[in-house]
Amino acid sequence: MISEYFRPTSLDEALSLLTEEGKNRKPLGGGTNLSRQQAGDFSVVDLQAVGLDQITTTDKGITLGAMTRLDTLLSHQNVDGEIKRGLKIDAAENIRNMATLGGWLITSDGRSILTTVLLALDATLTWEPQSDKIGLGDWLPLRDQESPGVLMTEVAWYAQSHVAFEYVARSPKDRPILVVAVAQWGSGRTRVVTGGFGPAPIVAMDGPDGSGVDIASRDAVYEADDQWATAQYRREVAGKLALRCLERINEFKENEV
Repeated sequence: MISEYFRPTSLDEALSLLTEEGKNRKPLGGGTNLSRQQAGDFSVVDLQAVGLDQITTTDKGITLGAMTRLDTLLSHQNVDGEIKRGLKIDAAENIRNMATLGGWLITSDGRSILTTVLLALDATLTWEPQSDKIGLGDWLPLRDQESPGVLMTEVAWYAQSHVAFEYVARSPKDRPILVVAVAQWGSGRTRVVTGGFGPAPIVAMDGPDGSGVDIASRDAVYEADDQWATAQYRREVAGKLALRCLERINEFKENEV
């Protein structure tokens, strides 16, 4: 249970509280996950007033504070439409109003479309107190084992890319049993991520062009067998979804001309 509550007004104050030796303190964002933790006593450091909800855009990319509410992404003009589409499938309105981007990435599983799309975009995370930057793809497999710092402060990705996702689910409002996201940059670099199963989405391919996205997607789900779908079914569908993503990316490019 929560034994102490702190509400710092600056990032430095928050980091001082979180790094104080001998203290068991946890950052509090939207509270959608922390409120369900009941094992043992711990203190919380409320991050609402430390300024981690800013969104900065440049010609090269977009940087979001980890305290940015998911609902804010839906209304921001520089957030890709595919991210917004995925968010609406991932989370109901009441969750979007509460949950933060950082908290979502820390707690989401492999069935999250938002996390799958951001992994396809090769998003980078910033962790304090050392301002360490780590790729989302490098962090996700290790997030339950070790942390690059005490607090995620930023999530960033390059805007010079196109991204699309396709998914299958048992019903239009259900969580996906398979999702494939493809991002492609102006250089031709193509990154494919599969999700819909397991603890986190996985990178199926990161290559110089779009050739082989269907094969890579099928290989990535070769053993993806669980209570929601068989691995055989996912293999049959994954390649088709990846090719459809490429088709949609080409349509995006044609509409820009």
